[in-house]
Amino acid sequence: MGRYRNLLSARVVLAASSLAALSACTMISTQEQNEAVAASLPAALETTDKSMADSNLQIALENKLSGESTRWKSPSSGTSGSVTPLRTWKTTEGTYCRSYSERITLASGKSVNRRGVACRNPNAVWETT
Repeated sequence: MGRYRNLLSARVVLAASSLAALSACTMISTQEQNEAVAASLPAALETTDKSMADSNLQIALENKLSGESTRWKSPSSGTSGSVTPLRTWKTTEGTYCRSYSERITLASGKSVNRRGVACRNPNAVWETT
């Protein structure tokens, strides 16, 4: 019985290790895909879409509570997006910063989720870091 338990334990550990490795590979693959889409996204966004995304980011960071999203959609291109502030803090220099998540979806259906940090400058403009 002792050998059986050891063998069973070894199989459970091996299975758990395999699942963890597979999960890590899937996460890397998904992250790499997101990064590839994110890299091509600025080129795919029309000028008005980029302006709407930037404006939406400013509005969300300045006016929304953490966890509260803002959404936008371009009537001309069909591109849409949302921003959700996640956390707010004040640096030792007295600057307010916020972490946020952003999702932009092109009319083609390709989308990218990304996270970022922005800090509020003295002119009340949030600058991404």
